[in-house]
Amino acid sequence: MNWKPTWVLLTAAAVVFAFIVLVENPIRQERLRQASHSVFPGLNPATITKIEIQPWGQPAIHAQRASLGSHDWVLTEPISYPAHGELIEAFLTTMAKLEWMDRLSDQELKNVPDAQARYGFTQPQFSILLQDGGIERRMEVGALSPMGDEVFLSLVGSTAICLAGAEMLQTIPTDKNAWRDRSLLDLAEILFDEITARSAAKELNLRRDPINHLWHMNHPVSARADTHKVNAMLDRLRQLTVSRFVSDDPQADLESFGLQASPQSPGLTLVFSNGGNRAAALQIGASPTNDPSLAYARRQEPSNIVLVARELFRPWQGDYTNFLDQHLISLSPGWIESIQGRGEDDFIVRKLTNGQWEVNAGQKFPADATLMDQWLGALTNVPTAIEKTVVADFSEYGLTNPALRYSIRFGPEAGSNSVSQLEFGTNKNGQVFERRTDEDFVNTIGREEFDRMPRASWQMRDRRIWSFDTSNVVSVTIHQLGATNKFLRDPDGNWTIAPGFRAPPSFNSARLEEGIYRIGKLTAIYWDGVGDASMGQFGFAQADHSLEFEVKGPKGIETNRVEFGGRSPYIHPYASVVKGGQRLIFEFPADLFENFVEHDLTIPAALRFHP
Repeated sequence: MNWKPTWVLLTAAAVVFAFIVLVENPIRQERLRQASHSVFPGLNPATITKIEIQPWGQPAIHAQRASLGSHDWVLTEPISYPAHGELIEAFLTTMAKLEWMDRLSDQELKNVPDAQARYGFTQPQFSILLQDGGIERRMEVGALSPMGDEVFLSLVGSTAICLAGAEMLQTIPTDKNAWRDRSLLDLAEILFDEITARSAAKELNLRRDPINHLWHMNHPVSARADTHKVNAMLDRLRQLTVSRFVSDDPQADLESFGLQASPQSPGLTLVFSNGGNRAAALQIGASPTNDPSLAYARRQEPSNIVLVARELFRPWQGDYTNFLDQHLISLSPGWIESIQGRGEDDFIVRKLTNGQWEVNAGQKFPADATLMDQWLGALTNVPTAIEKTVVADFSEYGLTNPALRYSIRFGPEAGSNSVSQLEFGTNKNGQVFERRTDEDFVNTIGREEFDRMPRASWQMRDRRIWSFDTSNVVSVTIHQLGATNKFLRDPDGNWTIAPGFRAPPSFNSARLEEGIYRIGKLTAIYWDGVGDASMGQFGFAQADHSLEFEVKGPKGIETNRVEFGGRSPYIHPYASVVKGGQRLIFEFPADLFENFVEHDLTIPAALRFHP
């Protein structure tokens, strides 16, 4: 084998590789370096710790990064003030990406003896210093190009002059206010659990519970505050920004801005405290004569005077009743562990470990899940209206011996508000008087809302009347206005008229099967009464209509009987069954009654006879 050609090829490859590494690659890198148009090559915005900007004819603006890696900045000159970090970071990003579009070399500038004046550097628009550790980058911003779309730049340490896009000017501050933080109150950074609002002769004090985080009013009355409303008002304060900076003079005449309380300029003072110690304060004063939509404002720190939108502060100057929670309870219904009731009977409803509810009124039975959800929801959602704020004698409202009383016990999430007691008295003009025993005033709720509040244990029982499979039903007997009719299931599983009875003209076996199936899953709409004594008021005697279903069960044939009465105000027919030896009256689903019972399980007048 001849190895000579192989060695020749290997030697040639080595020469080419060496040429690429030692000659071509450095040339390529130099070309790339020369081709780069970056004004600040290698500038990393994240490592810049200090910025100085000198607008021509204006005080120099100095900004300092709070700490390396942080996006928080503070202004140190010409005033000490929190800075708008996002604007500064946007400026640095612009500087890092800034590229020159044209360049005047030393040789070209030799032919322009007045270059410094001609290109705007004897009175530069801005002088900029960027400090990165021990490295300083300086640049002067000169005049605009004749077309106005470019600006001349001069870098300290370079004799060349560059042209860059004029849009960069939009990120450079033109005065001391441009980079100021315009947020009025950074409440997210302030720890506070108490708010005091003073306006004219009024004072409001609210305190937040450390466990359940609900607001409570301590002054002028002790009562529950509307936490949702208070938090919404605080959120709006968090978003409020300064419209204009007015004065940084610590000796400014506060009276002229309406910032010193007096009969002529009552203003508003908001104090935010934590553990009894003041954390922040804000004063709202008069409006400028030319713009009543704005108001002068002054914070505790920094204490300069600014202009802000007035409208967001009007609610804080309103009557204390606007801050009251006008619902029956403030705590989450999910925290309720038990409710003890005293109305038509005494009962207690407890949440079991499986999340279900149980009623105990001498005997225990499951509570209806839907009714419980509606009841608990009503406790937090039903609105109340203040009837009278301070009441010494509750008898005129029927609250000395209330018609209904609830004692609601909450879990540990409620903190110190573990028990709430509600009392309901007499009604007036469609409203029912209500009070909480831990508050001094009387409220009202709508009569309809009150009527949905359970006043007896039976109103909360499981609304499932029964559950049977239609295939186990062997007969259906109809009793109506003294007449009787009966259907039997034949050996093929179809329905037929029993011997001695007559089929109605509209009889249809499949349709009857569907109706029985739905009635086999019967659930009450609402409970309305118990006991035989109350049957008369629901129109059962007048309707004289009942159904009997004979159902095969493990212990033989069982009879399920339901009776019908008149219509409720909600259109549902009243119905009655006997369960556990107790007669229960409820509202039967109107659609089931109208589509099946009236159509298939009534006796037409022509067929009413007595076998």
